[in-house]
Amino acid sequence: MDSITISRLRCSAHIGCEEDERAVAQALLVTATVELDTREAATTDDLAKTVNYAQLSKQLMRCCEESRCKLIETLAEHLAEICLNASDRVMATTIEIQKPAGVKHADFASLTISRCRDLKSK
Repeated sequence: MDSITISRLRCSAHIGCEEDERAVAQALLVTATVELDTREAATTDDLAKTVNYAQLSKQLMRCCEESRCKLIETLAEHLAEICLNASDRVMATTIEIQKPAGVKHADFASLTISRCRDLKSK
């Protein structure tokens, strides 16, 4: 399986457990990896045979901007769903969200999740 990774995409979201924390957008860094077979795209040189990572980046940023989640776990699930739906070719995704304001005396708090396409629904 091949992978395409968007590394440390700069996003902002109204996120946090406390209302005052969600009142102001916070910086997040999102890394999204999608797993798929890219051989057909490579041999045909056809963007339609792979994932358009520029378009996917915009969708991930929009999801973060529109989010009002309390937990980065919830946001990560939404982002994973976007990645899995980016193309029928995507078989799995890994999402990492880094939240620089997450812990006062640390560089950031982060969460990483991995999700696979439900093959029964295909």
